[in-house]
Amino acid sequence: MVTPPSPPFLRYGPARAEELDEIARLVRHGFGLPRDVFDRYATLFGVETIRRLHVERRPGVTTLAACAALWRMDQWYGGRPVPIQAIAMVAVDPALRGQGVGTDLMRAVLDEGRSNGAALAVLCPSTLPLYQRIGFGRGGVACDWSAPPVALGDASDWDVPDGAITPADPLDAAPLARLRRALLTANNGLAERNEALWTLALCPDGEPAELFLLNGPDGPEGYVALLPPKDRRLVVADLCAPTGRSIRLAMRLLTSYRAQIDHIVWRGGPDDPLALLAQDVGVQMNGREEWLARVLDVRQALTIRTYPNDIETSLTFAISDPIFPENCGNFHLQVAGGHGVIAICEKDKAPSATLGIAAFSSLFTGHASARTLSQTGLLYGKEMIIDILGRLYCGARPWMVDRF
Repeated sequence: MVTPPSPPFLRYGPARAEELDEIARLVRHGFGLPRDVFDRYATLFGVETIRRLHVERRPGVTTLAACAALWRMDQWYGGRPVPIQAIAMVAVDPALRGQGVGTDLMRAVLDEGRSNGAALAVLCPSTLPLYQRIGFGRGGVACDWSAPPVALGDASDWDVPDGAITPADPLDAAPLARLRRALLTANNGLAERNEALWTLALCPDGEPAELFLLNGPDGPEGYVALLPPKDRRLVVADLCAPTGRSIRLAMRLLTSYRAQIDHIVWRGGPDDPLALLAQDVGVQMNGREEWLARVLDVRQALTIRTYPNDIETSLTFAISDPIFPENCGNFHLQVAGGHGVIAICEKDKAPSATLGIAAFSSLFTGHASARTLSQTGLLYGKEMIIDILGRLYCGARPWMVDRF
């Protein structure tokens, strides 16, 4: 367990309704978030997701010093859901920055997540040093893409005789979640959305997007949510195209706007299918944001995800963690049939691989390969072990389009 915040930092816990004005002030100073946007997020995710930390400015007088929002969700790795503690809205009173308040807040947040059964914590950072000090590693990316419609071809280029595009209700996410499951299982890092994340995906500016189902002979295979064209620009609010037919239908839909727009913008992963299918120059990656991940429970992380079925091996991880003693030491992993188990590690058994919790977190998500971690001095192991780790933690590069 993490040592609780010591004086003068105290009283970490759920926020009360009467504290929302002060929390909104901290968030405004931290991110420039307008009050109406803060209120929307508080309503969507619930006041119960907000945590606060009080500081004692002088004996007997406390004030709100920092805040964060957190909730449980699943993130998919290796075809399986992994329980995650999502963290957002981390803000510290400007007058108390640089005094350890942010560190104490995050220690308490991570301890709560581990105690509640989360294997990992995930956040989208506005700064790196604080999170690196407490064991976060780079977990994956989100890419902002754009293209003139001509770069994606003409609607006639994407004729799909056995497919059809039909409008649908953007306020009913249940059928969309079923369609999106195919995308989750085939990729690493995508979040299983709760109601709040679905609302942000389909109503990003507060108004419902236009939703279109991408249908095959047996029914919907994917969907596209679009914001109305504005200033000669078409924004893809959300896209799920897990099959070849649904990708071609999505291309046909987007290129049908070529007379109305100059640019199409969308958010996706590094191996984006729309970019790969572009028929002319002009597709650009305008932004690449990294999100961070931190393993909270090493034993759970080693055993919860699947491994390649053709690998049967055993190796010992020596891991160090600046916060959780339970994550420190040697962990002997045995892998067979796509599953891993933790076995008793003999005291005199030398570790196969040695690394810190941040490097292990990047290895777990697949954002950093064992080879890269070894080359940068973040992982130590023999050449044979590096090769085995490269095979164990392979797969699609992790990405996540949801912002929080």
